[in-house]
Amino acid sequence: RVAPPRCLSAVPTEGGEFMRRLRAITRRARVAKGSQPARRSHSTQSSAAMEREFTSKHARAMGLQKLLRDYGSRSTSPLSINQMYDFGQYDAPGRNRATTLLAAAQFVHEELPVRCSHLIQDLLTLPFGLSQNSAIQEVVELFHTTIREIIADPRPKSSEEEEKLRLKIIGMLRRHRSIVTHMRSALAEDLLSPEEKLQLQPFLDRFYATRIGNRTMLAHYVQLGQEPQEDWVGLINDKCRISQVVENAYGIAVEVCRYHHDINPPALTLLGSTECELRYFESHIEYLLTEILHNSIYCTWKHHTPKDSKHVSPTLPPITVIIADGKDDISISVSDQGGGFERKHLSSIWTHLHFPEEDFTHHSVSTTKAEKDQIQFAANEDECSPLINGYSRHSPRLATNGLPVCRLYARHFGGDLTIQVMENHGTDVFVTIPKSGDVPEALPESLVGEVELA
Repeated sequence: RVAPPRCLSAVPTEGGEFMRRLRAITRRARVAKGSQPARRSHSTQSSAAMEREFTSKHARAMGLQKLLRDYGSRSTSPLSINQMYDFGQYDAPGRNRATTLLAAAQFVHEELPVRCSHLIQDLLTLPFGLSQNSAIQEVVELFHTTIREIIADPRPKSSEEEEKLRLKIIGMLRRHRSIVTHMRSALAEDLLSPEEKLQLQPFLDRFYATRIGNRTMLAHYVQLGQEPQEDWVGLINDKCRISQVVENAYGIAVEVCRYHHDINPPALTLLGSTECELRYFESHIEYLLTEILHNSIYCTWKHHTPKDSKHVSPTLPPITVIIADGKDDISISVSDQGGGFERKHLSSIWTHLHFPEEDFTHHSVSTTKAEKDQIQFAANEDECSPLINGYSRHSPRLATNGLPVCRLYARHFGGDLTIQVMENHGTDVFVTIPKSGDVPEALPESLVGEVELA
């Protein structure tokens, strides 16, 4: 099977699978509308309702096709951390709070429809009939609605128009939190073979990488409108201390494990360059470390607890985190004695799709539990960080998509996440974070264009 194209610009304007499907929807609406029986007295209301429904579907199909043509052929504009930080400073020469927010709103107004159009295009070209899945169609409709809402108003030119857009964005962030649930619902059905699921990996990497970029951009913009805090610009911490983030992530992971598994966690040993700091999206680092530490805690407890008793609390070996402050990167290693797994399964931990029969990896621990709990999100919806993270300090529930998404977070600004495993001993996870804030977002390459911020 041929993989779907990566962007709309890869598909001819008058051709392509997604255009054929859109035209098919339009034709069906026209045929159905034209084939309605003559009006009968006992079904007048029913016929009128059906006609309105067909007209509405036709209009939506035509509107979606036009939007994809208008926005889908454009390239996205990835941003670097330094760009977002410098651009968001109120005290920059010639800037104040109002002008900064207005310029950010204008960029979002232009950029968001483009990114959403690319996501729609990918969803409409999914193979194996997935594009017709009702959950996928709901995700398409969410992105379509977002585009319509954004372009319903012209490019903001005043503080009042900027505030109106910012309130729209807050609503979109909340509505779009259901996208993860919809995607997992569509892909969790036992309709695809393991080989077909693996063929979907490139699409899922692109989809979640773009989604991370979208939510980072939007939540950062929303946070710029909040009361500024020392050393922070939006969601970027200019003095992000890695050791403090590790401790915060460990606290959340402990709370999650106690809530789900009722266990006493192993201790945390923190070594290395505990004083190092950098400018970064702190929530990104906390997100992936929480997932890694949660998996390490659970696997360590499971490996060292007798199988015939859940009430025995043995002395567990600690989880060791080492921070290394290099010239170009900060590296974090998380080492546990959770038993590891067979090396032949190492590649499988990077799949976004969980295989229930393969309960051998760190990855399968939290995602399975999250599915059972329907992925609970932040209790405090007024905070912007949980809108990105998917979890909250206020709720002892973890809502992540496992190590594959953690690796995308690590790579989003030029870092990486790798794993070394020792069967019957433990696992070492390595996270690399670049110290330079000039690396642009890791959006799909064929969608990338140049960006200049005023």
